[in-house]
Amino acid sequence: MSEKYFEYLLFLLIGASILSMLIWRLYIRLRFLQNIVRINILKRQQKSNQNLFFSTAILNRCTVILYLNRKQNSRRALRALVGGNTEPAVDFLQTKFPQLAALLFAHSDTISAYRQIKKHKIISPSDRKYGVFIPILAYLTNDRRTLLSAVGKFNLRSKHHNALTTAYYNAVSSHVYLYEGDMLSASQNASAALKFFQKRRYAIETAACHLILAQIYRISCVNDIAFTMIESAIKIYQTQKTQLFLARAVTAKGMLMVFENRYEEAAAEYDKALKLPITQQLYADILNQKALLFLAQNNLKTAQKLIDEAADIQHQLKNPYGNALSLQLSAHVQFQKKQYRKAAETAQTAYDLYAKHNNYSAAAECLYLTADAQYRMKYFKTAEKNLRLILQINRSHPNNFHTANAYSLLGLIYMQKKDLQRAKVLFQQSLHLEQSHQRCEGLAADYANLALIDELSDYKENAASNWQIAAEYAQQTGDTDLVTLIEKLKTDR
Repeated sequence: MSEKYFEYLLFLLIGASILSMLIWRLYIRLRFLQNIVRINILKRQQKSNQNLFFSTAILNRCTVILYLNRKQNSRRALRALVGGNTEPAVDFLQTKFPQLAALLFAHSDTISAYRQIKKHKIISPSDRKYGVFIPILAYLTNDRRTLLSAVGKFNLRSKHHNALTTAYYNAVSSHVYLYEGDMLSASQNASAALKFFQKRRYAIETAACHLILAQIYRISCVNDIAFTMIESAIKIYQTQKTQLFLARAVTAKGMLMVFENRYEEAAAEYDKALKLPITQQLYADILNQKALLFLAQNNLKTAQKLIDEAADIQHQLKNPYGNALSLQLSAHVQFQKKQYRKAAETAQTAYDLYAKHNNYSAAAECLYLTADAQYRMKYFKTAEKNLRLILQINRSHPNNFHTANAYSLLGLIYMQKKDLQRAKVLFQQSLHLEQSHQRCEGLAADYANLALIDELSDYKENAASNWQIAAEYAQQTGDTDLVTLIEKLKTDR
């Protein structure tokens, strides 16, 4: 090689090295800015009374666009965004990137941003780049109709959807599957989303996936894994210094302890959450969960007091879902007091509110409570009508929890009518749904009911087997009252 060509090669290598260093410095600075943007947006969100939208991907994309644009107003917008203020950045992005601007606005006012998106059709669910955020915004603003519709129409097989889009879809669809009682699909989708977010180091999304998985495992009676998931979320929120999110995770831990009958520990977790900076909405939610704690301990007076306090807050916040929940919990108090007529009327009012706002899962739960109260009053015909309505709702809005419960209570009604064959078929239909998703409490009840049918039909061997399985599932729930009840039923026969 001649000396001349060697010099050219040397200059080329030096130039490439300098360029690489510049690109690396640019990348490091950009990553630093993205991290500061995320931290300060989260800080501002902690002061809001809304359930605000948060997406690391959207914030990163906005930061990149502003950083690479050398215009003066872009520089100003970037400085504001680094300080946690989205408004200048939203204004700058509005012209060329309207979808991105709308989603950035949602970080400071999710409700208003979502209204604008829907009104002006800024983003549609079919939008290959941003459409996945429509069901997420619908979930955050309690727009159940759009949530279910958007998730149902989303086509993951489309070649336009990348791993990022798919991860956000998996995260929000896991909530839909949870509403429907499909624990397997909910778990698979949440786990897939978790894997992606962990790999990308999206801390807030990772913690959210841990919490949804905790709920799934709790319902499926896998409490040890549920606790692990909640602790993982708590650790992330502590590291990120997000007190509001931390309070929600601590509250979820308290709820899990209630289901394990660890009442003193649950109360301590709720008190810990209440000491953190929280919104009025979360305060009302914690009051309602504490009410459930006292309901479980049969302290009905204290439970109702907490429900009433939460209801006052929900009324001030003009939250129809909160009002419906307060009515639903009051109906449970009345039911435990054996005020069945009152309980049925209150649950029916809650059902009307939930149905009006397309919360089909909660509506079905209230219908079931109404039917159960009517069953206790021996109004079998009216109870059966409401249970059939649950099955009708399930055809268009599947929810295996309440469908299984409806079949089980219908079985009890037909047992009262001495129609044992039909009752057995109904219990088996309930059992099939419960087995699909391993809901231990429902499985214990169904096997106990089938054991009763077998005893009444003089199938002693089958009855003994079903009693044994019922007892095993009851033990898995950790509910000592359920274990005692099944043992008592078994012994009394």
